[in-house]
Amino acid sequence: MEREARFEAIACADPERLVVIADEVLETLDVEVTRGPTVGLLMVRVEEPLERLPFNFAEVTVSEAEVAVGAHRGYAMVMGKSLERALAGAVVDAALEAGHPLSPRIEAFLAEAQIAADQAWADRWSVIAPTRVRFEDVT
Repeated sequence: MEREARFEAIACADPERLVVIADEVLETLDVEVTRGPTVGLLMVRVEEPLERLPFNFAEVTVSEAEVAVGAHRGYAMVMGKSLERALAGAVVDAALEAGHPLSPRIEAFLAEAQIAADQAWADRWSVIAPTRVRFEDVT
């Protein structure tokens, strides 16, 4: 799994299972917290459909953390005020970067999380897509 896809999967993974896996990693791996976990705001930018001009739509609360395992870095950012989840995600990312023995299980967990998230988005989109207004088509 590419690292960018991994970040996305960590962000949408079940928080309880993510923490359990991170705890298992911490039993066998010395992890140093290098930043956070902290709560912050992230600006969401979208594109206006007529003139294709970007604008700031909203701010979203996020939690992020960074850890180190030797020379390997782990990072995670999740939506909401969820410091434990962000730290667990960073630990999981660092474990994968360091080639931890649990890596195959972690990869499978994250792949499942991504598939479930993709399906949830597809289900939501199928409900709202018929109501979409295409301003480009309006004259």
